[in-house]
Amino acid sequence: MVTRKRHGLIFPEEEFEKLRPCREQLLAMSQAYRPGGPEYMALSRVVMALDEAAGVVINRPGFYSAPLHKT
Repeated sequence: MVTRKRHGLIFPEEEFEKLRPCREQLLAMSQAYRPGGPEYMALSRVVMALDEAAGVVINRPGFYSAPLHKT
């Protein structure tokens, strides 16, 4: 039998929650540019990548779309 260890973040939701302000800042920055322009698209891609990473790692698509959970 093969023994497997789980690798990765111990508390991934907490780690991605720490990135929420950065995501919000990127969204705010993108508003200074023309929608569809290269700057806007570059910033949007970073936000989309962060959303995708959170969805895959936490296995919860739409993590950043959900309301904040205060503990």
